[in-house]
Amino acid sequence: MTKPPSELIPASRCTRCGRVVAPPTSYCPDHPVAMEPLSIEGYGEVVSFTTLHSPPEGFSSPLHLALVGLDGGARLFCHGAETKGLRVGSRVAVEEVDQVYYFSHLGVMDRARLFWRRAGDLEETVTAIVKSAVKRVWRRGGGEKV
Repeated sequence: MTKPPSELIPASRCTRCGRVVAPPTSYCPDHPVAMEPLSIEGYGEVVSFTTLHSPPEGFSSPLHLALVGLDGGARLFCHGAETKGLRVGSRVAVEEVDQVYYFSHLGVMDRARLFWRRAGDLEETVTAIVKSAVKRVWRRGGGEKV
């Protein structure tokens, strides 16, 4: 079974130790060496996850978060629609919208629901949903169902 097209996540790699970091940084966190830019596929495994019932200001409750180890080596904190059924080691897809990373192993309707968790006005939320849907259609060449 082939994987569907994934989101390409911007990252950087240390030219000295090979460490991959996402989002990209100018210098290696471990060495004073300039990083080289690269893109890695947005697939990975859940390393840890939690649900915050008293989230920071600007986020709706409950706030579902996961630390995802991407196949390309980087780790990202991501938002999600829910953590029910999630386990350490679960395979997920990661997507970036407006510099916020989201994890999902769910269908497109569940993906759209996770954007409603973001605080903000209705226009901002709808814009994020549309951007996500357009990116998925574009990556698939517009010929497949979203």
